Amino acid sequence: MRQDASSFVNQWTERTEDEMAKSFETQTRVQRRAAALVALLIASTLAVTGCIRDSARPTSSTQPPTPEAPTSRLTGTSGAVNFDEGYIAVGTGPTVVDLYLDPMCPYCKMFEATSGQLLFDEAEAGRATLHVHPVAILDRLSVGTSYSTRAAATMVDVAAQQPELAQNYLAALYRNQPPEDTPGLSDSDLAALASEVGARLSDNSTLRTYQLWVQEHTARDVRGPLLTSDVPALQSVPTVIISGRLYPGNSDEAARFAEFYRAKRSE
Repeated sequence: MRQDASSFVNQWTERTEDEMAKSFETQTRVQRRAAALVALLIASTLAVTGCIRDSARPTSSTQPPTPEAPTSRLTGTSGAVNFDEGYIAVGTGPTVVDLYLDPMCPYCKMFEATSGQLLFDEAEAGRATLHVHPVAILDRLSVGTSYSTRAAATMVDVAAQQPELAQNYLAALYRNQPPEDTPGLSDSDLAALASEVGARLSDNSTLRTYQLWVQEHTARDVRGPLLTSDVPALQSVPTVIISGRLYPGNSDEAARFAEFYRAKRSE
């Protein structure tokens, strides 16, 4: 049977349009699956590497604070605190370790529990200098109480007034870490926690000044640069930099971190 040209063209057009629609539907379905997979991979990566900073915090594209903005005006050193560089110093050894921690971050708690003692032991043995940078990138997770800032300020206070108790107080903060999306410990709770390790917090005016200092240095670290070429600025916590190189592993990988530390110490 012969088929006239117009009939053939009509059937071919209908079949082509149907095939194109099916092909488009298949491609769209594949793209949706790929996008979902990418999102899942990103989410799982963030879940195991650390707490991510608040994207609303200052970045390199934001304007600096206005002259009228309150500042801590803290300079120099007090106890174990270097106000100019933004850290609490422990030890005087040749291997320098910069550790950025937020009191609210559960991954920081995990790192402190699995690898913190190694670093403090190395500092005590004279093989390392540990720079603990108390930052507050998770204030958004304390329902308006700015727990990260308040708790970090008490770390600074203890290290400035009683540096020998800084490690014990840091460990106490993480042992008593509140869950995210809660108000966190109250100021009275923090004072009681300090008392448990033998420390006494300063008056509210001094603590407010330390809070300003924490916020200033958090903003500076988020803008960058950090003391390494591996990352341009602070993106998440914990962030650990040893002799200028960023530790790429996860918070709970104690053996991997120890190996990385030993390799950098021997360089």
